[in-house]
Amino acid sequence: MDTGRDPAALPLYETPALREATWRRWRHPVVRDLAWVLASPPLLQPSGTGLRWLNDAWGERAFRASEGWLAALDQHPAPLRDVLARRPGRLGTYFETLLLFWLSWPGNPLYRLVAHNLPVRTKTRTLGELDFLVEERASGALQHWEVAVKFYLGVAPGGAHAGWIGPGLKDRLDLKVERLLQHQLGLTSRPEAVGLLRHLGLPMPKPVCLLRGRLFYPPHSDLVAWAPDGAAAGHLTGWWMPQQDFLALYADAGLQWIRLPKEHWLTPVDLDAPDTDAVPIGASLEANRLVEALRAAADNRAAAVVGLLDRQEVTRGFITPADWPSILEPA
Repeated sequence: MDTGRDPAALPLYETPALREATWRRWRHPVVRDLAWVLASPPLLQPSGTGLRWLNDAWGERAFRASEGWLAALDQHPAPLRDVLARRPGRLGTYFETLLLFWLSWPGNPLYRLVAHNLPVRTKTRTLGELDFLVEERASGALQHWEVAVKFYLGVAPGGAHAGWIGPGLKDRLDLKVERLLQHQLGLTSRPEAVGLLRHLGLPMPKPVCLLRGRLFYPPHSDLVAWAPDGAAAGHLTGWWMPQQDFLALYADAGLQWIRLPKEHWLTPVDLDAPDTDAVPIGASLEANRLVEALRAAADNRAAAVVGLLDRQEVTRGFITPADWPSILEPA
């Protein structure tokens, strides 16, 4: 059957690692997502920030050290599912809970969890929480980890972090980086945190940032010119475009499309995978039907979608209303 344009000629913006079997080998989506938390590329790898940003080499090491454990967990995932069920919430909470489960693993050969969400308080208020305090087993050094998973759409080239906006227009990359550096990772320098650590018998920790996610570019853009300053060389990518541009590119491409629930934003979609405990993903539609459904929903947010060929994901992006992102001012 003639499927129109060759999908390979369209703006897929997928890194080769996503099409490897790293994620698809696991039967259970929660185990697949946990492997992604460990091994997916970092979003940023800036220099000169005075802290360690966990990089690709770290992810490879963490994943290889955990492969046997992940395989056993894939056979008996009930402990992980139980922990996730006790901490429902947003995608960021899901991401953090997956990492917590790994750090809490008694056999973890790399780290020992010391504290999680440790509150730092004055006499009258809470200043914030330390995401993770972990001890590196090889060196015995204490580390303070701040972690996040983020998805941003680029609206201007040139490298400025302010040109990268969340799909709901409530978040920006510059605001997140500033909060990570100035507030979250700076919390341990506050006198209240110093006193708390001393009270717990802990040394001053080394700051570490784990930032995962994906950056979405306008179709056919020069990724080098558009990438934000400090973007990791192998960061995950996708595209974004208004509804009419999407139809112009994909209406005759022969792909099926799914509007993607947030629960499926981490790992690739494969409708033939045995997703025995997966959140329902919804029916696939042709491009025209998908846009009709988006227009009927009258939703001002950018909609996450995946394109499927032979029931497997081949491209991922966001479709926006015509006047996005000028509908709302980002917070």
